[in-house]
Amino acid sequence: MSFFTSKEKVLSPGSRKQFRIIGQIFDTYWIIEYQDALYIIDQHAAHEKVNYERMMKNYREKKINAQMLYPAIVVNLSAKEAGILEKNLDVFAKLGFEIESFGGNSFKINSVPDNLYSIASDRLFTEILDQLSEIGDVSPESIPEKIASISCKAAVKGNRMLSLKEADALIDELLTLENPYNCPHGRPTIVKMTK
Repeated sequence: MSFFTSKEKVLSPGSRKQFRIIGQIFDTYWIIEYQDALYIIDQHAAHEKVNYERMMKNYREKKINAQMLYPAIVVNLSAKEAGILEKNLDVFAKLGFEIESFGGNSFKINSVPDNLYSIASDRLFTEILDQLSEIGDVSPESIPEKIASISCKAAVKGNRMLSLKEADALIDELLTLENPYNCPHGRPTIVKMTK
């Protein structure tokens, strides 16, 4: 069994036509046959990596992909969290959050980045602010990275059956990334076993 470095391009969009998806096991891993090797793709780690890279790319290219929330989410924050939020409202806006003061240390969230829409909640937002609070002196540069790391919560989980079409789309997108072999936390997305 082997793991990959970011310099290797074992599976690529060009080789895509030549490999064969054998199937899914444990509702978590996809098995692919390519040349004389077997590849195992972790669907959660792969989706997490795709979400993370998409969000960071959109942030760098200033492409805001926001999803309106109805009803809006109201969060009640500690004074420290409210201070971090107020100081960095423009950074949150660039990521797709539309946030307005709702009196005192309460804020109303009207929209979130589109990849966080399905998991948007007051708990998720306070978790983001808690992570930022742990940094100490929060810099605007650290916020996108922290929020993008939250993308793992929006990723398809293990023990969930994906259709072949869904797996195909996920693998296609994964293989367009510069380094598709590790999730943002370093876990391998693809493992190779030779004959």
